[in-house]
Amino acid sequence: MKTRIKSFRYPVVLITLALVLACDKSELEPLGMDKDADAPGGVALKTYNNGMINAYSNNTVIAWNTAIGQAVDNSFPPPAEARIYAMVSLAMHDALNNIVPKYEAYASDNSTVDASGLTKEDLLPLADAAVSQAAYDILTNLYPPSQPAAAALLESVVSDITDPELRTLGIDVGHAAASALVVKRSSDYPLVFSSYDLGVAPGVHQANYMPWAVPNPPVWPANAVYAANLGDYDPFGMATGDQFRPVPPYPVDSPEYATDYNEVKRLGCTSCPDRSAEQTEIGAFWVENVSSSTNRIARSLAEQQKLDGWETARLFALLNIAQIDANISSFEGKYHYNYWRPITAVRAGDNDGNPATAGDASWTPTFTTPPTPDYPSTHAYTGAAAAEIFKQFFKKDKISLKVISPYYLPGVERTLTSFTQIGRENALSRIYIGYHFRKAVEAGEQMGHKLGEYVFNHSLQERRKSK
Repeated sequence: MKTRIKSFRYPVVLITLALVLACDKSELEPLGMDKDADAPGGVALKTYNNGMINAYSNNTVIAWNTAIGQAVDNSFPPPAEARIYAMVSLAMHDALNNIVPKYEAYASDNSTVDASGLTKEDLLPLADAAVSQAAYDILTNLYPPSQPAAAALLESVVSDITDPELRTLGIDVGHAAASALVVKRSSDYPLVFSSYDLGVAPGVHQANYMPWAVPNPPVWPANAVYAANLGDYDPFGMATGDQFRPVPPYPVDSPEYATDYNEVKRLGCTSCPDRSAEQTEIGAFWVENVSSSTNRIARSLAEQQKLDGWETARLFALLNIAQIDANISSFEGKYHYNYWRPITAVRAGDNDGNPATAGDASWTPTFTTPPTPDYPSTHAYTGAAAAEIFKQFFKKDKISLKVISPYYLPGVERTLTSFTQIGRENALSRIYIGYHFRKAVEAGEQMGHKLGEYVFNHSLQERRKSK
């Protein structure tokens, strides 16, 4: 008789289960295992990881990422959506890596997990159950209306697992991974609208001078902004919320500001004649939440590049750590600088103290401006962070990928030839729809790439065998 899996340890849960097998000699030496006295349990981590993990497909991981999208895509403010994606993705990643510890877990110490008793044949059902339960627990906890669809997906996965002991063990691992994640993020607070009135000085964000400033209780009060304290959130991957704060925006009386002002005034309004058809398409194509668009891209890449389940879970986790951290970092900058939006600036252009900015009291952007300050652009920040994660993960920039925008330009398809193009088009789109000045876009793009690189190099690293 032998134990397939000796133990799984979490910060708040210790699971020790022994699965009893028939004493078949073919099961005594799992595929790909070599003895190595330097590794935990006398097993070379890299060897048994590669021997089994490569055989685990990404089907279930992708199915749950798709389920997140079906539940929340473009239905929440960007930070709230990004947090849901991050939490569910990390739960799946941690569940897998507390079965076979290929990568560091986020919410638990998986350094003592010993997979030396696990066979390749048992990996699929065990991993599927763990991934599905972890994803279900977090998704339904964060967004209860997702429960019916999530329950159906969970049942479709676990009902195919014929071994009841493997099913139970996988479910327990998934529960524990989700529980550890909830404990780790217990200090997170709700992101809400709040009153915000800094006056009407030129250059200052004016929540009382925006189309959405009319009171609309209980959704938001008069003179309101969204998530003014998001910059104080405990980051998921970066060290501090201000780690990647950009340099200050241009002074309103500067010639550089006038250049940016006149560009967005000329290109960002509802019927700007100078905006080209290509610019108009780019503006609308990338207007959806970045977590929505980039997770859809990540699913396509995982399938195109034939990633295994562990690789796919790590890709989703890294991408969404970068997404939520880019939201945290950009909001920290927004409420540090409190810079006004183009809609306020252009309508007040005759009174801003800059002779090169002619005002237009009726100027209106292509889409309704979000209730947050301008600088830096969160959209540019998150798009560049995603592009950098993709570039680092796949160790290249050039790609060949066709993408769609189902919410604002259904039926339109754009061909992407590089990850850099994703970040650049996504960033420039905010000028073309009148949301941001170019300086806000460029600062967001620059900081997003830096944050993405940092997250990739400091989060969820591959585990090395003990020396």
